[in-house]
Amino acid sequence: MIKYLIEGLLNLIFPLECRVCKHPIRESAGYSICEDCLKDIQLIEEPYCKKCNKPLSIAPGLPYQQDDLICLDCKNREYSFEYSRSVGKYRGVLKECIHLLKYNKEKNLAQPLGELLIRYLLFQQELLKLIDIIIPVPLHEKDWKERGFNQSFLLCKIMGDYFTLPVKEKVLVKNRFTLSQVGLSRKDREKNVFQAFSVTQPEEIKDKGILLFDDVFTTGSTVEECAKELKRAGANKVFVLTLARGI
Repeated sequence: MIKYLIEGLLNLIFPLECRVCKHPIRESAGYSICEDCLKDIQLIEEPYCKKCNKPLSIAPGLPYQQDDLICLDCKNREYSFEYSRSVGKYRGVLKECIHLLKYNKEKNLAQPLGELLIRYLLFQQELLKLIDIIIPVPLHEKDWKERGFNQSFLLCKIMGDYFTLPVKEKVLVKNRFTLSQVGLSRKDREKNVFQAFSVTQPEEIKDKGILLFDDVFTTGSTVEECAKELKRAGANKVFVLTLARGI
């Protein structure tokens, strides 16, 4: 209670400014994005690739079945995961939120982003029935020390608490430091994360359905490498969920 009183007083004296629209945030919830901007996050809607969730363009009026749609990349590639789903497009408000959470350490943003993930999963009941465990894509020890937290774990914890699903942070580890994937080609991304992950507790995932979570899906190289190790260690099926999808 005292915390909110102090925060309310500070907001009156020094009102926060929304990082996106630059308008003052009159009733702050502890993060620097206003509620109106959060509502402007661009969600991914049909039609999209049934495998990687990439939005697809279909001529207006042309009939299609969502289950039959698959992008050119996925037609020429095999994955270790069953399919990937993302809540929104990696642009605008959602991209700003992810950057503020990861690089500006605005950990309070995990709550509204976690609630966004929960609302998404509530419409994915068939997927929820197949999940036994949630596993975040891990950080290397060097990255963890610099950042102080794993943003994917924070978001997994919010989902796990809501759906009463265990979140296993230590099962999958990143045992090799890698360069940032930003700006790398698909081939370079795959080479960068090759054999960078390993499973330390295979008994925790044997014959289980895994929801592998990362913040952003771009080419899928990172989640594919993680899914490969999880399947190799005995996981039954691996499904990927990310907050955003690079377009």
